[in-house]
Amino acid sequence: MSKEFAFAKEKALRRLREEIEKVDTDIIPLLEILNFSKHFYTTSSCSGRIIVLEVPKVGMKKEAKFLGKWHDSVNLDEVMEAIKKHRKGLLWFMAQPPIMHVVADDVERARELLELGRKSGFKNSCIKSLGKKIVVEIESTERFDVPIGRDGKILCDESFLEMLCELGNELLKRGKSKLSLLEKLLRESIIG
Repeated sequence: MSKEFAFAKEKALRRLREEIEKVDTDIIPLLEILNFSKHFYTTSSCSGRIIVLEVPKVGMKKEAKFLGKWHDSVNLDEVMEAIKKHRKGLLWFMAQPPIMHVVADDVERARELLELGRKSGFKNSCIKSLGKKIVVEIESTERFDVPIGRDGKILCDESFLEMLCELGNELLKRGKSKLSLLEKLLRESIIG
């Protein structure tokens, strides 16, 4: 392990310890396994989520405002409460898959992790960077982004929103089951 990798890993682990209360609890065991290995460390993660997001204009992600965010199943009442906060711009209902960014100490380890991710069903996984840091992105495919309003007006009815909640919950559950499989494969590979 190079000094640079060891230093960056210690810094990332210190940040993780400081912000552990912000980490999705159901992904922590997976992060612990990866960070236990001398070959990897994690830099960011999400176990999957459903969000209601207000965006001023298409492409203005930095100015977006979360009106509702759930890492577990959601119901129509919760979504309606979030939607009531919508004032301007575009309103989106989104279901997003689990995602993790993991730094590897070499390309071969990155490839091994990528293969385990894909075996677990994380088909959108890739080696994101081969520069100063070798970053593996582990991401699944379960997602949808649906515009539901604009400039304070909701452009769909409650039955459509109910369907989005049901589909979002189904995708969230499916993504989280892949986390369990990845955890099992990593435990066998890293811990033995």
